[in-house]
Amino acid sequence: MLGVPLGTLAGNLTGRRIAFSSLSALALVVLVALPAVLPGLTASRAIRPKLLMEQFRNPGVRIGIIATALLVFGHFAACTFVRPALQRLWGIDERYVGPLLFGFGVAGVIGNFAAGAALSRRVHRTVLIISVALAVEMPLFLLPGRTVVGAAILTTVRGLSYGGVSVGLKTWMIKAAPRAVEAASSLWVAVFNLAIGLGALVGGVVVGMPTFQGVLWLGGACALLTALGDMRCPQRRLGLTESGPSGARSHRA
Repeated sequence: MLGVPLGTLAGNLTGRRIAFSSLSALALVVLVALPAVLPGLTASRAIRPKLLMEQFRNPGVRIGIIATALLVFGHFAACTFVRPALQRLWGIDERYVGPLLFGFGVAGVIGNFAAGAALSRRVHRTVLIISVALAVEMPLFLLPGRTVVGAAILTTVRGLSYGGVSVGLKTWMIKAAPRAVEAASSLWVAVFNLAIGLGALVGGVVVGMPTFQGVLWLGGACALLTALGDMRCPQRRLGLTESGPSGARSHRA
């Protein structure tokens, strides 16, 4: 959540070359450190394509995958172009864009921890609240009376909301498939990353149209569809429980 905003802020302050060089050096340090600090993990069984496809028989996994695709696709369709949105729609001076994006990243970290605390009690309700917040926030960028303070409020709300998406939906998948966590998680990660790329791609097409605001409507519509889908599928039907993964009701993969 902090990477892109921090990189944008550093680029504005020091120049793009120094920002990219610094982030590359940091990534190299992380690459070297990972083998030393992460424990070795052994898969309980081989993950084959057949096992991945079998997860769609589980309604909790199926709805979780659809929710992931919609939320991540919609967010990156709009958020990839948040800088031109702030400047072209809100008339925000370029010097404020970096701090606004940094604030978005900080809010995302806070939202991640806040969602984690809420998920221990209510998985379904937490994801529903996140979806509704994103569905409302994105179109609000189109309102008149645009100021830096207003932009700061909206980007903070988006950061708080989207900060809980990954932890929320990953917890959803673990609770929906407690006997096939590795398969369900692998499927979820694949869809998550595919949605990032497709969202940015489709957003690039939409943003090039005469109606630049279309990316915000698209992002809001995807979040709204997710919220409506969550409301139509009660928690009991999805197999999500209030306890942790170890106490979740089991589904045969």
